[in-house]
Amino acid sequence: MKGKSLFTTDNIYYAKFDNVEGLEQSNPISINGLKVGQVEKIIPQTAPDGKLYFVVKLLVDKQYSFSKNSKAEIFEPGIMSGKELRIRLVYDKAPLAKDGDTLQGAYQSSLMNSLSSQVGPVKDQLQSVLTKVDSAVASANKMLDEQNRREIKALLMSLNQTVASFKATSESTNKLISSNQKGIEDVVSNANETMKSAKNAVDKYGKVAENIDTKKLNQTVEKLSEVSGKLNAVIAGIENGQGSLGKLTKDEALYNNLNETSTNLNLLIKDLKENPKRYINISVFGKK
Repeated sequence: MKGKSLFTTDNIYYAKFDNVEGLEQSNPISINGLKVGQVEKIIPQTAPDGKLYFVVKLLVDKQYSFSKNSKAEIFEPGIMSGKELRIRLVYDKAPLAKDGDTLQGAYQSSLMNSLSSQVGPVKDQLQSVLTKVDSAVASANKMLDEQNRREIKALLMSLNQTVASFKATSESTNKLISSNQKGIEDVVSNANETMKSAKNAVDKYGKVAENIDTKKLNQTVEKLSEVSGKLNAVIAGIENGQGSLGKLTKDEALYNNLNETSTNLNLLIKDLKENPKRYINISVFGKK
């Protein structure tokens, strides 16, 4: 009897399926993972339009109550397990299912079916990508016609010639450096000597600066500043008419008298030179 108790009265429910997907009579029925009954019978039916469907008779322990809107779902608990049926509960305010009611049938895709459904689109996408790649390769082959191949070959030859020319130039440069190595070494040596001389000069100037008596230098600068101040005072006095030199520069009458005296003195000297007899008597043989 495959686990069916002869002393327990079960409620009978029905569910309608288009495909029972390998569900068999006596397969277990569960609610939330707990076995509560089994499949009593699978009855094939034919609709008026000729479509085949199946009515599954369910035996469920009467102590389990659930909404009339709950579904009878066919599922696969594992890859190696057979099909089973479970009551997927719906918690709503609908009336409870009664003995003899028909529940809505449902399916849960098995792991293999799920993989197949996912592999199908991936396969289609891969096929599309391969088609595009094939098209791109064909386009590339069209682009690389005979003329393009010749041009690419010429370009590679030109590139090889450029590399060879650069190599020859590099070799010539190396030879030139090798042949003039002595001169280059002399130039570098002279430059080093010049740098040493410059360093010695800088060091000497630095030592001279260190030997300067800063205190004496400051005293000299202070004395020079004092003398400069006194000279400025004398010049200011002259400008203000102080002292003889100041009066001479500021007293116009004195300046004019001195100027007039100087002029008269010049005339006297000139007349003395021209008429010395007027001023000097010379006695010759007792005569005056």
